[in-house]
Amino acid sequence: MFVAPRIVCLLLAVTAALPAAAAPRKDKPAREEKGKPKLTLTPQPAFGFTPLTVILTGHLTGVDLHDRNFCHAAVTWVRIDPGQTERDNFRVREDPACVHPDEEIHVTTSFTKTFDLYRPGSYLFRLEIQAKDGTRVVSVYARAEVLRVQ
Repeated sequence: MFVAPRIVCLLLAVTAALPAAAAPRKDKPAREEKGKPKLTLTPQPAFGFTPLTVILTGHLTGVDLHDRNFCHAAVTWVRIDPGQTERDNFRVREDPACVHPDEEIHVTTSFTKTFDLYRPGSYLFRLEIQAKDGTRVVSVYARAEVLRVQ
């Protein structure tokens, strides 16, 4: 006699949860970040044997091509070698001067840098762009794996 009420309660609990579980999930709409610059970074190749020459390509989006603030922005390439921490990183900063007339403003949206990697292990790279007003756009870390020749 006591088993039947327990089974009924269990069935009610399961059926009450079914519509929520069976209903299609609504994906959260992607946050539109219009007007916010974004920077991506891709290593090519992402892995290989030592010595490895990696070409990094960065792409800047979300910036007006005639934005005086990003015309000839400062570019910093960050490299973290195997065994290093973010604090010990190697930085290469390029500060180009904007020397052309105002009517010729053009924002660079593609960046490349080559690194020769000699030690086996994981290397991390990041690209940072700094506009004239101090606005910084930073990519996520990209990884290149250098394998040892046996």
